[in-house]
Amino acid sequence: MRWLAVVFLVFGTLSLPRLRAQTATGTIAGVVQDSAGSVLISAKVALQPSGRQTTSDNQGQFRISNLPEGEYTLTVSYVGFTSYTKTVKVEAGQAISITAALQVGSEADTVMVTAGRLQGQAEAINIERMSADIVQVLPQGVITSLPNTNIADAVGRLPSVSLERDEGEGKYVQIRGTEPRLSNVTINGVNVPAPEVTVRNIKLDAVPSDLVERIEVYKTLSADQDADGIGGTVNLVTKTALEKPTYSLSGTTGYNPIQNGFWRGGFDGTFGERFGVHKSLGFLLGGTWDRTNRGIDDLEPSPAIGTLDGGQNVAYFSSEDLRSYNYNRTRYGFDSGVDYKITPTMTAYLKGLYSDFHDYGDTRVYTPNVNKPTGINGSQLTFDNAGSWAYRHYIRRPDQQIFSVLVGVRHDLPSDLILYEFAVSRGHNIGGQDFPATNFNGPSNVTFSQDLSNPYRPTFTAQNLSDETNGYNAGNYTVSSTNYTYYHATQLNFQGEASLAHDYKVSSHPSTFSLGVKIRNSHSTQNENDQLYNAGANPFTLASVLSNDTNPTYYNRSFQINGQAYGPMSSYSKILNAVAANPGGFQLDNVGSITKSQQAFFNADERIYAGYLQDVIFFGNFRLQGGVRFEGTNTHFLTNQLTANADADGNPLPPTITPTRQNSDYLNILPSVQLQYQFEKNTNLRVVYGRGISRPNIGDLVPTTIIDPNASPRSISKGNPNLQPTKANNYDILVEHYFQPLGVLQGGYFYKQLSDPIYPTTVAVIFNGQSYQQDQSINGPSAHIQGVEAEWEQRFSFLPGLLSGFGVSANYSYTTSRVTFPSTFNGGRTDKAPLQRQAPNNYNFNLTYDKSRFSSRFAISHNDKNIFAYQWDAGTGPANDPILGLKGPTGDNYLYAHTQYDVQGSYRLYKGLQVVASGLNLSNEVFGLYNGSKIYPIQREYYRPTASFGLRWSLSAEQ
Repeated sequence: MRWLAVVFLVFGTLSLPRLRAQTATGTIAGVVQDSAGSVLISAKVALQPSGRQTTSDNQGQFRISNLPEGEYTLTVSYVGFTSYTKTVKVEAGQAISITAALQVGSEADTVMVTAGRLQGQAEAINIERMSADIVQVLPQGVITSLPNTNIADAVGRLPSVSLERDEGEGKYVQIRGTEPRLSNVTINGVNVPAPEVTVRNIKLDAVPSDLVERIEVYKTLSADQDADGIGGTVNLVTKTALEKPTYSLSGTTGYNPIQNGFWRGGFDGTFGERFGVHKSLGFLLGGTWDRTNRGIDDLEPSPAIGTLDGGQNVAYFSSEDLRSYNYNRTRYGFDSGVDYKITPTMTAYLKGLYSDFHDYGDTRVYTPNVNKPTGINGSQLTFDNAGSWAYRHYIRRPDQQIFSVLVGVRHDLPSDLILYEFAVSRGHNIGGQDFPATNFNGPSNVTFSQDLSNPYRPTFTAQNLSDETNGYNAGNYTVSSTNYTYYHATQLNFQGEASLAHDYKVSSHPSTFSLGVKIRNSHSTQNENDQLYNAGANPFTLASVLSNDTNPTYYNRSFQINGQAYGPMSSYSKILNAVAANPGGFQLDNVGSITKSQQAFFNADERIYAGYLQDVIFFGNFRLQGGVRFEGTNTHFLTNQLTANADADGNPLPPTITPTRQNSDYLNILPSVQLQYQFEKNTNLRVVYGRGISRPNIGDLVPTTIIDPNASPRSISKGNPNLQPTKANNYDILVEHYFQPLGVLQGGYFYKQLSDPIYPTTVAVIFNGQSYQQDQSINGPSAHIQGVEAEWEQRFSFLPGLLSGFGVSANYSYTTSRVTFPSTFNGGRTDKAPLQRQAPNNYNFNLTYDKSRFSSRFAISHNDKNIFAYQWDAGTGPANDPILGLKGPTGDNYLYAHTQYDVQGSYRLYKGLQVVASGLNLSNEVFGLYNGSKIYPIQREYYRPTASFGLRWSLSAEQ
């Protein structure tokens, strides 16, 4: 692309002249440490009278080059510590080495040097203070101070972040009320692919929380960042070897009391050290493993609208899945870092992260079904005699992997910083959401009544209950179908990047001009090979394939029949044996198998060319940064289009498969401006504008048609290769004040103006003579979201006695939004709905205590309800109708509000050895969704609290 060639030319023109020797200048270099010798990251290093500023890096080191001869005053400041000041004399051609050892502010604050959480809190505050962007940071010490099993759980503790949860853990991150697709995830600044290759958003439950050094959540965009983060960018920073050796080990075990009780456990360890006379070579390797055995009680009703013979509309539940889950979630991973200082100004490095997540388990489902409602009396509904029971058992075996490795070279020249980096990242998924399943037909011709006195737990009661209509009698079920599945999806990314930052002066004002180029190429593929079988002669019964598993307390016995809280459970290994023993009793659905497999196939290639120009200048108490980014995107898709065939009698034949290709190209120009003003030493104002984009999900783009006649209702999913990326103008203003000895108070406002937002559409169509629900994503005209957010962190070490150990960490955000629907959207909807995933109120409140050997944290986390998917169709009836309208059983689909209590405490037994105990989900909070109003649930899952304890040892605590 021509514009990219121009950027390369400018890069070369500006960089070559800067390589000449600078013999008339000197250098000040050094390291920033605390009183125990541990390095301090993101300390502010200021030099007067030059006005030059820099920060200490991940190894606590700093370097100020190209200084004219003379005497300077060096000041190093770090929130939580007293400032370090030293007068230095710079001579031409000489490098001065400084070790800035900072002391804590008072004797009451000395615990900050040994308490991991306080060290982490101080590091986070200082990184946030020195960043050019609005960013929130979670260092490892803060992450591990609560029972955060995965990265998503940890990120959910930050301001303006809500979570989409799954199986009792966080899964997708939603920043500032935006859907997960509008946020970006990087590892060491490298864009990583999703294990679920059909979407952009990363399943962060696939990454253990203790694999990283810190988590950075950027909420604004600058020219040197990938533009994908309209909502924000989550950057996972892996660990590096420090000046002193790093050795740590920890292990935990725990128990969850749901169903018959389940155990969990895990361990992790890290080794890091620097070698050589000058410690030029650094090596670090960390590993982690954890397994959570979990039972889940899940209820999934199906809200519906019916009409009685007299014409009265009634809301009821057409069916209800009584689901009992028995899962084991296993995660393991490794992180590594190698760096070598080739010369004082040249460093080579390698950083990597690998994570593997197995979400294995069994799901047993009993489902009562009703047909037509015949009457209503208060909360009691009656139905005709066409009711029935069904049972199914499916097994999950998904193996999801994330891998990223980065190699690079850094040149610290007198006036220039040059970086060259190359990265490989991969997302991998075997098993996916395509699970082996076996279905059983149960009792039929059942006359049900329905009790809605507790709409969260609607009960179906057989009025003609007998041995033949008892849904918990395994002998009443015969196998109807079974399927064998194979699913494999992967995305492989290659990324190359080069950048230059040049220091210069405008008059007497220090300035830095930077530019860079990046190319990212990704290849995604998805394949299925499914075999669907229908039962024929001599079907076996559920009673012949039972296991010893039970769920004696399912949903507090709300759905018991004849004293049974839940029906008998099958063994999937026995099911497979029973199918294998009766090969003539099952007929392959050849047409269905081919159709399901071939319609899932796609190959997708995407190449992104990016370049940026950026400049920052300091004048007085102002810091002004401006830049522009260029991103060009080329996409190519290969998929299958299927055409149904039939013989002369109308019997289906294998479909005709036609390979289909589609290409798309677009260019985006993305400016950004950031202004900082320092009112006083510890108080700042930030004003930021940035333009970003979020590309459509791969699965929404691929031009394929997926037909699922077994879904309820029958569905057709169509890709839309003409989708445009969502674009946004983002405006931010933030005021922040930093407390001594340790704390921060922030308050801000943001506004996001979106164009081409993407909405899923649903229309009713006729296919092969049957009614289907057809889903396809389209671009809408516009939307906006705005909000306020506040954060308060403070340690009360100034209080007397035992009270000096208390502290608080709290944040709150409020957002509001509005979308404009396309004129054809869902029957011509004209209501001004909020954006999907926009939760109005989110907050976290943490009460902390750190005194001597003891450290504890009690946390409350809340996310408001939010729209999961637009569902209501204006053709159903008036919007304000209590049954046909927006608040009725076919209204929009919402995630429940979620309020969770967690606690963790640790006690230092000896030097770096600690005992740790925690309690997770003490509130036994429900996860689920509902339509229109809370009285129309479609999913309600419970997990019960989990208690854990263990030991943690770290050499760093002994320093």
